[in-house]
Amino acid sequence: MEDEALRIGRSVEMGDDGRVELIDGRDVRVTADGAGAGQATRYSVASVQGTVSVRPTGKSAAHRTAAKLPLTARTKATQSVATTANAGASTYSVKLSITNADVRSKLFYVWDRRTWTPYAVNSDTAGGSSTVKLPPGDYFSVALHSDWQEPSYLLSRAFSVGSAAKTVTFDERAAKETAIRTDDTTATRHASAVWISVPGGDLAGFAGSGADKVYVTPFSVSGVSLRLHEVLGKKGASASVPSPFRYDLTHSFTTTVPASPIKTVRASSLAKSVTKVAAPGTRTTAFLQSVPSFGEWTGVYIGAAVPVGGSVTEYATPGITYSRLLSYGTGELSLDLPDRTSVAGTGAGETLGAAPLQPLREEWGGSERNFGKIRLYEPNAFGDAAGHAGTDSRAMYSYKLTSSDGVTYAQADGLHAFDALTSSSLPSFERTYTLDQTVHRRVPYSRLSTDVRNEWTFRSEYEEGQELPLIDARLNVPGLDGFGRAAAGTVRVQASAITRNTDAAEANTRITGLAYSTDDGTTWTDLAVASDGSAGLDVPVTASFVSLRVTAADDQGGSLRRTITRAFAGPAPHGDETVGATRISNVTVNAGKPVELTDEPLQDFKAKFTATAPSGIASGDMYLYKGSYDTPDAVLYGTWPAACTKVNATTSTCEAHFAYIHPRWSLGRNSLAGTWKLAAWAESADGTGHVDLHAAKSAPVLRDATLTANAAPEPVTKGKTLTITGKLSRADWETLGGHHGYAGQKAKLQFRKKGTSTYTTLKTITTDSSGNLKTTAKATTDGYWRYTFAGTSTTAPATAAGDYVDVR
Repeated sequence: MEDEALRIGRSVEMGDDGRVELIDGRDVRVTADGAGAGQATRYSVASVQGTVSVRPTGKSAAHRTAAKLPLTARTKATQSVATTANAGASTYSVKLSITNADVRSKLFYVWDRRTWTPYAVNSDTAGGSSTVKLPPGDYFSVALHSDWQEPSYLLSRAFSVGSAAKTVTFDERAAKETAIRTDDTTATRHASAVWISVPGGDLAGFAGSGADKVYVTPFSVSGVSLRLHEVLGKKGASASVPSPFRYDLTHSFTTTVPASPIKTVRASSLAKSVTKVAAPGTRTTAFLQSVPSFGEWTGVYIGAAVPVGGSVTEYATPGITYSRLLSYGTGELSLDLPDRTSVAGTGAGETLGAAPLQPLREEWGGSERNFGKIRLYEPNAFGDAAGHAGTDSRAMYSYKLTSSDGVTYAQADGLHAFDALTSSSLPSFERTYTLDQTVHRRVPYSRLSTDVRNEWTFRSEYEEGQELPLIDARLNVPGLDGFGRAAAGTVRVQASAITRNTDAAEANTRITGLAYSTDDGTTWTDLAVASDGSAGLDVPVTASFVSLRVTAADDQGGSLRRTITRAFAGPAPHGDETVGATRISNVTVNAGKPVELTDEPLQDFKAKFTATAPSGIASGDMYLYKGSYDTPDAVLYGTWPAACTKVNATTSTCEAHFAYIHPRWSLGRNSLAGTWKLAAWAESADGTGHVDLHAAKSAPVLRDATLTANAAPEPVTKGKTLTITGKLSRADWETLGGHHGYAGQKAKLQFRKKGTSTYTTLKTITTDSSGNLKTTAKATTDGYWRYTFAGTSTTAPATAAGDYVDVR
């Protein structure tokens, strides 16, 4: 794809393979499309002269789209100079060729070893070779070679160009495995990034999830480094059963990459801390990602699943600064965590994602007045109680800016988190304005902060690049459990406020009121606010959710009224909801058939329902869960928000696509096979009604089964004995071992006479401890022999192909 500028927080799509997000102007996050933040496949990644290129290395990677995004405005001009250096000198054709390898996709990068000027190479040619024109000089080159579920190869060569064409080979046999290992034998690699860095900040390498090995060519080149970043966790961990510990390890081989580029560290030498990860009102999946800082242009976030509503013990390489992100569910809800540099030994822990999820000021500046207009930009609606900024790209934002005389200068609905809205021209003299921002979301991975509303008043005049003097309030409710729930009884709501872009003493910002609601804002109860801005709140035993409202004011004419619907959960179970005349019917999962999952990745199925409301349907969605609704054992989310297609004025059909399922990674436990339930909801077009069904449908999610049959001898004399063997196997979701024998199961032996279409059951056989079947029968006529298995509550049925026997 063509280069495309990318604002912080926005993304570039890579065809149907995922997206690349610019996080902070230096680091990027690569996510397999719809797979969630932690399930990315492996990607080749390069940063050359400020432009990051990312290409998936999955199936048919040579034909997949590469995403390219400039990190700075100077990119194109700089590249133009860089790639045409020495344009006046004679150039010679240099063939770059990967040898002793089956190459289906590759990427080459070349730098002048004196100036570290890059030279562009067209790597989209077939086979393992590409050609580049180079002037005489000394060069360093990197070749990236990888494919689906195969090891990755980061090959390098230093070479010189004289006065003739030449061929430079990259021998795959010379590459050596590289890794960071610990003395913890229970740990294994969950994700890794391996790249070569050259002077000037350019780099090329691989990043992504998975345990696939990476091989590199040993070298010794001044100023060139091999960087390793690995996240390790417990063997057998998955998104549903995360590892209780996490190793975040980094190492650099600078100038020289040894013949055995393996770094071994002891857990006792690392920095250790315990991190609590709060759940947003329900058990969901979460992925903690990080990237080390080396002062280079970019890095790639990698990570692994972490427990939600629990804690993870973290071990990190001391002295390394890590940027970090925590993402929930499908990855759209994300918390931006502060950079962290740890020292060896045990350090203080932290809590991430604690309710109430609430708005926080944008770190790099939010809404501002610039010359005669105001730019409205308040993306962080879902920060946590500790002050970590949070956004949810599935949420919908609305803004309305009006002046005190009733003139509306900006208004828009249906915006996304990182969409900014610019007003029309405003009067230059000072006047009072009102900014009303609403954020709405109904998502499968969070039940808290479903609606957030900010109602600001502020005074403003003509200013250049000045942040608006909006009031920010912070709420905290100590004593909530890991799921954001309060027990019946008294909790203390703590509140504070500050005005942006003003002197704190002059502003004198203060909390003026606190109120709560247990019926989603239909009725409110005021609380007695103490001098420190806190108030006691008696949580009723009947409350499923508690909404909060806080008001604040300053001495400069500014005020804030902030409403957070379902700020935290109460002690009462959350039941089905039906508001108004909105209804759901005709629910189907996988077209009414069982969902049968093998051990392979990239599996998918669909679910849909019909939704009706007098005003029509605005949106709807669904997800699958195993176990109880409040604390499910596992969840499966649609890859994208469900698509609701209008049938008529009152009716829509909503369909969700559950794609990119990898049972080993998504589920990780064979015990999760069985009956799952579908939670489904829909909202009316006029916003007055909705329905939320916690168990709209039950669906079997089963382990796939295979069955074989072989009748011998062939041919056989009439009246002689045939021996019919076979094997019943089923998918293993816990190991990367395919299908394993299914013991103690009954299978029917069936026969179909040649020229007929119906099988007749002859007997029932039970599989042995390895899943094998064996029995005998008398040969009477030509025909087909097979076994058939009816299936169980956890395993799909299977029928062997008929084995033909010629009877003579």
